[in-house]
Amino acid sequence: MKFAALGRTHWLYDSIVLARSFGHEPVLIATAPAAREYRCTENEFERLALEIGCPYFCDRDAYRHVEAIRSASPDVAISVNWPNLLTPEVLDLFPDGVWNAHAGDLPRYRGNAAPNWAILSGEDAVILTIHRMSAGLDEGPILAQRSFPLDETTYISDVYAFLDEAVPQLFTELLNLHASGQVTAAPQGAEASTVVRGLPRQPGDSRIDWSLPSVQLARLVRASAEPFPGAYTFFGGDRLTIWRARSEPLPYRHLGTPGQVARIDRTAGEVAVLTGDGLLVLEQVSVPNGRRCAAADVIRSARGRLGLDLEARVAELSGRVAELERKLADD
Repeated sequence: MKFAALGRTHWLYDSIVLARSFGHEPVLIATAPAAREYRCTENEFERLALEIGCPYFCDRDAYRHVEAIRSASPDVAISVNWPNLLTPEVLDLFPDGVWNAHAGDLPRYRGNAAPNWAILSGEDAVILTIHRMSAGLDEGPILAQRSFPLDETTYISDVYAFLDEAVPQLFTELLNLHASGQVTAAPQGAEASTVVRGLPRQPGDSRIDWSLPSVQLARLVRASAEPFPGAYTFFGGDRLTIWRARSEPLPYRHLGTPGQVARIDRTAGEVAVLTGDGLLVLEQVSVPNGRRCAAADVIRSARGRLGLDLEARVAELSGRVAELERKLADD
């Protein structure tokens, strides 16, 4: 089949390569500037288009390239993470539609960061969905789905490893089936009350609030890990990134403040920190410009407390301002 590829990420790149190896013909590659965490940038897509000998463009607005798409005469398009909604004028250029890979359980999980939100929400699985795009956000009939189980030990990197294989495989399977007329589409048919709209996540969303329940904080750590910047807190005035952690119930009542170190296990290298209802056991952490290491290599005293002490910070800054004012007055 003649197909176009619209979007970003290495999942789309690998899908083009795998589909081509099964005899499907890429006739156009379109991408947009990559996000910071992406392993594949627009440069790789451009080089692939040159290798194949097909048209290429890099632009967030596909409508500006309607003539290029029409001239390529694709039967269908495969899409991953195109940054904007495609207009009906663009969608109509593909006789068999635009097939979009969405790392969420449609129709329930629409929008951004669906696998991260699934971990944060305590879902029991991430569902990869390929659907035929319509003009609405993550709407249109479902063509295929594949599930990856989640539990309280699953990190976002585990989900991404699943998607690394599943996205190219599922696209290629659908192209193979479509070539023989065997693809079926099922309407989403969701009630509005069951739909969840995931909004984009920012690095600041991964700051730890130690007053929250330990299970919720462990999920935040797992949903914020690589390839993302990681969940973080502050210790001794420095930013502390927490890469691996788990929740534990309190073995007995603690009298303390959330964020306070409750236990240091130097043999295991772990540090248990008091939360709103239990313990978050820190396993692997890093400090700015430092390598990842055991939490006990950084936090060495049970008198330690994690989190940003705003009163101490304000007092410190006030002292600095007063010192600068004295220097200016002396000059």
